[in-house]
Amino acid sequence: MSVLEPLEGPAGPAAYPVAGAPGVPEAPGVPEETGVPEETGASADGAVTHVTGADRDDRIALALEAAAIVFVALAAFTWRLLPDVGYWDTAIFQASPPVLGLTHPTGYPTWNLLGWLWTTILPLGGPAFELNLMTAVAGALAVGMIYVVARQVGSDRIPAAAAALTCGLMVSFWRTAGHADPHPLHVLLAMTVLSLLLAWDRRRRARYLVAAALVFGIGMGNHMLMAMLVPGIGVYLVTARPTIFREPRTIAGSVIALLAGLAVYAYVPIRAAANPPIHYDYEPTTLPLFMRYVLGQDFSGQMAFLSVAGLGMAAEQVNTLAKQLGDALTPPVALGLVVLAAAGFASLVAARSFRTAWLLAATAGLTLYARLTYQNGDLERYQLFPIAVGAALAALGLTALWRLATTRVETPGEPVSAGRRAPRPLDPVLRLVPGVLLVVPIVLLAVNNDRVKVADSRCYLEDLVANAPQDAAVVSWWSLATPIWYTQAVEGRRGDLTVVSAGSTVVDEIARFQADGRPVIIIQLDKELKLARDAGYPMEEVKYCGTSAWQITGPAAPGADTAP
Repeated sequence: MSVLEPLEGPAGPAAYPVAGAPGVPEAPGVPEETGVPEETGASADGAVTHVTGADRDDRIALALEAAAIVFVALAAFTWRLLPDVGYWDTAIFQASPPVLGLTHPTGYPTWNLLGWLWTTILPLGGPAFELNLMTAVAGALAVGMIYVVARQVGSDRIPAAAAALTCGLMVSFWRTAGHADPHPLHVLLAMTVLSLLLAWDRRRRARYLVAAALVFGIGMGNHMLMAMLVPGIGVYLVTARPTIFREPRTIAGSVIALLAGLAVYAYVPIRAAANPPIHYDYEPTTLPLFMRYVLGQDFSGQMAFLSVAGLGMAAEQVNTLAKQLGDALTPPVALGLVVLAAAGFASLVAARSFRTAWLLAATAGLTLYARLTYQNGDLERYQLFPIAVGAALAALGLTALWRLATTRVETPGEPVSAGRRAPRPLDPVLRLVPGVLLVVPIVLLAVNNDRVKVADSRCYLEDLVANAPQDAAVVSWWSLATPIWYTQAVEGRRGDLTVVSAGSTVVDEIARFQADGRPVIIIQLDKELKLARDAGYPMEEVKYCGTSAWQITGPAAPGADTAP
């Protein structure tokens, strides 16, 4: 018996369900330590079974199928890959790993360490391009894991492939996977945790649970959204194995693995003490500052997750979510995905696969609620994991509906030829349905490929590097400050410039740098630019590759209002 066992039925050996998938009973709690040799396992009823050559072939087949999905996704992602430095968060995620720096909270230590390793051992170009490529690889692997999870919960091959590629080729997923960003890696790690838990529930081998704990800890170091999986996983574990707390070896191994994964956070105070060229506004070297930094407390004013107001905010954001989903997939595909995901969830419930349904719904649902109660830029990245789970459920829903449509219900007393089923008028049409499903990602590939491009900041950067005054202070907003930090930290250029990201404090920053006798350039949005003008600062517009900036040409006018 393999980890992923083929399900025989009307459609043939099409799926690899775990315990709790439709048609597979949820396994009762069985002792972990059976003394059975390595190549044996426990079935759903606790019986010891041997791994056969056919089972290994099933696992190899699944791996090859997933690899094919990964290859297709990677081809698409690299086709529209950002070739160089980006703007906004992209540039800071490109700048920090090569110099082992510190990004904005929550620090992203897993991203930084993995990115440093990637750019060190794979010299494929500039660090910016290499980290864009790393994101594309993580995104493609995430699409492959969507396929694996869909198969584990009972989907047939073609629905699983279509759903996984549909998710990967939606605008928000494809665009995010085309430039340096930790969110595709988060989807990969979170889906891997789900896959390992499903395998543990089927095989009841401690190694799967230990591996899930390790990946979870590493995932926490990549993005704090991983914490949203905790309630779903907790309930899943205790319902799958009520006696788990009386298994010290399993608990100890899992805790050690979890702590090993979380150890990536030691990177934060260690690198903060070294004062890396990319760092945040304060050094998180003390426990209070460390907790403030890794928990993102500086952004707590934008989060309503734990407040009563969050319910209202989430309700208000549902319409925005629907529009984003429709824009990313086209409205008919988005509606189909939602309906099929609901059908997949219903099929799990109908099969009494309650804990599997809970695991998928709770982990995706709580993550989605966190996204709906957070106010920040580019929040579509935060809903990629819930959509990935939805895609796996949609594949299952489509499989369930397909089997329902193609399974004949015998009428009592009706003669049936042995080994044959009387043809029905719609049978030829039904046979075409699986192949037609693959048209959906092909259409998305054609429709979305021109909508996923991310702006390249190289032209702006080169013009500014060449023409900014010596020893100037650049008071910018975040999006246009990060590319300059990249060229300073990674490329070693224009170290004479002092670049600060400022919003409402723009007037104070101008006054501070003028007091030091330095030239001041401001690159700001209209609201902050108005503050500087209202303060009476004379300014002259300059352009860096078409991007407007303003050089302050004198002190504030006497009597001007300098209050922000």
